[in-house]
Amino acid sequence: MPAEAWRRWGGTLAIGLGILALLTYATTRLAMGWQDPWLQDWDRQTLIAITERFPMTFAKGVTWESPGNLVGMLPMILTFTALTAWFANPLIAASAVAAYVLQFALVWISWGMWDRDRPDLIADGLAAPGLHSFPSGHATVVMATYGFLFYLWLRTSRSWLERFIALSFSLVWIGLISMARLILGTHWTSDIIAGLALGGLWLLTVVIAMERGLGYVRRSQKRQSG
Repeated sequence: MPAEAWRRWGGTLAIGLGILALLTYATTRLAMGWQDPWLQDWDRQTLIAITERFPMTFAKGVTWESPGNLVGMLPMILTFTALTAWFANPLIAASAVAAYVLQFALVWISWGMWDRDRPDLIADGLAAPGLHSFPSGHATVVMATYGFLFYLWLRTSRSWLERFIALSFSLVWIGLISMARLILGTHWTSDIIAGLALGGLWLLTVVIAMERGLGYVRRSQKRQSG
């Protein structure tokens, strides 16, 4: 792998991480300022409405949120990284690691600024740990990590039907895991929305960085073959 490909990959990640860090700071400040005027009341109303109307029980919520568990996702990421590195795709392997690991830095910025209380509306807060609520770490890592894997599926698809299936499955998969967090009452609705948005932006950053690196590799190979 050419050193220039790694330089472009790493530079893109660094710039994107810096921009998103500033955006995370600004978004958290806005949410903190909005909490008392209207955000908290809106969150209470929407959380109650979702748990009453969405067709998922508390027990099923426990099952569905499990794929977003950080401990459960780690073996999957390690296996994927090892396999892609073995098959001579180190840039893709490194991007998978970046998608999983570096999103924590963004989430921790917000958690360090705002120790928002978790909901206690569902089962007296039985499933809500005493940790920072905004944004949802589950939603962020699920969007960034699973989103990256689904992007690779889309990237290698050879037909519009397969791309449609991949996109549909990704939306359902990520959506159900995120909804399960609400059904369990572990997060407010705005926590999930913020987490998905943050994870989506970080996913976009990782994809752009990977494509820049791989694009340089392809161009170098063409020049050598020509």
